[in-house]
Amino acid sequence: MTAPTTALHAGPGPVAERNGVTVAVDGTDAGLRAVCWAADEAAARDAALTVLHAAPYAAGSTGSLHAHAFRILARAAAAARRHAPQVPARTVLLDEEPLAALVATSRETARLGGLLVVGLAGSGRPTDAMVGSLALDLASRACGPIVVVPRPGTADGPVVAAVGDPAADVVVVAQAHRAAARRGVPLEVLHAARKPAEAAEARDALERVLRPLAAARPAVSATVRVVPERPYEAVVQSSDRASLLVVGTGRGRRHLLGSTTRTAIRLAGCPVLVAVPEPQGT
Repeated sequence: MTAPTTALHAGPGPVAERNGVTVAVDGTDAGLRAVCWAADEAAARDAALTVLHAAPYAAGSTGSLHAHAFRILARAAAAARRHAPQVPARTVLLDEEPLAALVATSRETARLGGLLVVGLAGSGRPTDAMVGSLALDLASRACGPIVVVPRPGTADGPVVAAVGDPAADVVVVAQAHRAAARRGVPLEVLHAARKPAEAAEARDALERVLRPLAAARPAVSATVRVVPERPYEAVVQSSDRASLLVVGTGRGRRHLLGSTTRTAIRLAGCPVLVAVPEPQGT
């Protein structure tokens, strides 16, 4: 990986790259975990990595705040270079508010067939609070798929697709199947149902959803698991042995996430892909 260049991005124009992975960093260790995961994802996609930091606090500054923002990017780029030296990378500094910047970036990554990745930070300097509490807000507003990285996960574990409504969550299964194929790991489609009749109906519906995906990517080993547990308990428990957990937004109303998705983002033992539908034609 050659040394990345940092560009101050202001106004209209592309931030992400086609088919690439863009990761938002905030100066915390959580952000660096997200960088390493994003670098691995870029390698799996044979794609480029863009490391992004939104620094409205440094707008117009040429002093310590501006230097602080560039140090955040330099540290993240160095982590990516150590972790995946074969992946080409660049860094981008935005002078916009973090949530607005990330929502706009999610629209761009979706349009270009890429992916947006964020960490789930605990605490840090107030000026660095880019993806801590904003991860949930971003997940509820994103215009395309995003990955939140609360914990690294099990590298060779399955991709787990948590499905609530088999008819409504086809996008969850489709994006999970694609992720499993990219990683060369099994896919587990998970559904929680207390009543036996509901469980049987859900299993049949999910197996129908899997058939065309299996025809397109026959190398993926996929199973359906229906459990008699509360959805959020089943999802969190399954994430502890997974490489990636895929969930839907569960949005009952605009800008609201379903409770299971919120719990997954906060408590999952692995990265969480929020499967927002992609724009047509990507």
